[in-house]
Amino acid sequence: MCEPVCSAMTGGAKRTGRAGFSLMELLVVIAIIAVLAGLLLPTLARARLKAGQTRCLNNLRQLQVSLQLYAGDNRDRIPPRNGKAGGSWVELLLPYYTDGEVVLCPADRAGVDQSYLMNGFIDHFVFSEFEGNWDGFFGAYKSGEYPGLRLGSIPQPARTILFGEKRTGYRSDPYMDMWPPRYGSDHLKVVDQAKHRRGTRVENGGSNHAFVDGSVRHLKYREGLEPVNLWAVTDAFRNASSADR
Repeated sequence: MCEPVCSAMTGGAKRTGRAGFSLMELLVVIAIIAVLAGLLLPTLARARLKAGQTRCLNNLRQLQVSLQLYAGDNRDRIPPRNGKAGGSWVELLLPYYTDGEVVLCPADRAGVDQSYLMNGFIDHFVFSEFEGNWDGFFGAYKSGEYPGLRLGSIPQPARTILFGEKRTGYRSDPYMDMWPPRYGSDHLKVVDQAKHRRGTRVENGGSNHAFVDGSVRHLKYREGLEPVNLWAVTDAFRNASSADR
């Protein structure tokens, strides 16, 4: 009678299950996960970039509204470039935007004081008050005392930038001043024309801008300067070649 003996030799029960995955199966699973990650990560990166860009646009929209409210209380004039008037536009508009975080772009690192530049409109003052004499205007500019421009005097409000983005970490006054080459123009060193981009190629990026007419738009790299200089007011500067700015 071998049945008891056979039962004892086999442990009393038959094994019907498997102990786990084979090495080959684990490798297949890992490969599938890697492929899915490779497909999803670029999508997540684009979504994160878009979210930051949208938040930045919302900041500029609030600054735009704040400036419009300020102008409504000050005979249609934007904040003056005058240290005696209480500081730069950042301080003068504070009662209207109230939340200090509005002046910070999500794309900037910690420690940045403010991320945006307001148009200094100096070409307007040079040609309207100094008859194109840049050297004469330079003295007035250094004194820091001249009034804010009237919004209603800007001939192409839908195609004139009011606020743009500043390069991360660049410490300077919060204005975009478009000077001739001999003075050194801010657009060459301060303005960030590709704040929002994937990778390192600036040509693939762009930046957000608020316009005098109240609109906010994302412009591709150099689209704010070419073929028309959208930071300028006067025809002489709007249509000047890049080499002459």
